[in-house]
Amino acid sequence: MPLSVVVPVELGEFAQLLGFSLDKHASPLPPHPRAARHAWAEGARSAICAAPTAEALWQLRPLALFAATFGEPLRSGTFHSGLRARGGLIATEWRTAQQGALLFAHNPTDSPVIGSVFPAFEEREVAAGETVIWAHDFPLGLSENYLAAYAGLVKSDATLLTAHLRPDPFPGARIFVVGTPGERHEVSVFNAGPGEVIEVIFGEAPAVFATGVSQVVAVPEALAPQLWIQETTTWLGPTWEISHAGALTQHASDWRESVIVGDEIPRSVQLQFEENSPDAVWLNGVPVTGSDVLLLPGENHLVVRGAHGPAFLIPEGACFQVELTDWVSPPSR
Repeated sequence: MPLSVVVPVELGEFAQLLGFSLDKHASPLPPHPRAARHAWAEGARSAICAAPTAEALWQLRPLALFAATFGEPLRSGTFHSGLRARGGLIATEWRTAQQGALLFAHNPTDSPVIGSVFPAFEEREVAAGETVIWAHDFPLGLSENYLAAYAGLVKSDATLLTAHLRPDPFPGARIFVVGTPGERHEVSVFNAGPGEVIEVIFGEAPAVFATGVSQVVAVPEALAPQLWIQETTTWLGPTWEISHAGALTQHASDWRESVIVGDEIPRSVQLQFEENSPDAVWLNGVPVTGSDVLLLPGENHLVVRGAHGPAFLIPEGACFQVELTDWVSPPSR
């Protein structure tokens, strides 16, 4: 796997809920996405990061989503170093024949630099010690052949999060990119034909942009860790919902939340409701699809949407009631 984590035993199940692969490496990288990007840029096919806390797992999750979708060059590609770069950047690339390529531009200095990598991107600022990833020529969906793919990513100047084909009966693909409010970037997608370029503008809330029959979703950085792609709808945190057709709605006024204090060790419990079942349930930022949930040590945040009666958690036969209160969207950072 391009990215895996080393976690304490008590966080193993939670890490898997977030989609991570677990490892037992004796000397993992620091718990920061920058460390993983730099390892890939230096020729490592796999980055193994320490994640001693739940907060560290959330910080790494956007990169894990990226690696799951765009990691094929790391899994099967060839590594090339010494690419032409300007401004003091060090440029390398992982390439495949027809399954995409990842170009890395690393700033080895302790101050920001303005540089470029020909022909990938024009001049841009790269933070001190940071590594920028530029992905291009990726087939999307099940195709293993870029030239014959139904849809694909030509290139993206924005930071990529993940991508998938839109479900039937909708044509095209859906690509998620991440940025800070006010940023503007270009994303180029092809849909069984020539590429089409769209400029995406990041705001305080997510936004959907059409490019041909495909869509590009601009996700604020604060929401990137909480992206969940479901069969019927795509969630960005417990608030924003993207339908199959691409409509983006917010349901903040329909939510109730509560805080549940867990035991000293993680505990599997069952979540039940009196009267009507809710439309959706989230626990610690993770959508709950059944009645079995995992309570972590310390505070656990339960969020419920839809018509429902009082909620009950039943840990090993002992029942206690959870009070649900109105939930308000947190202010954008």
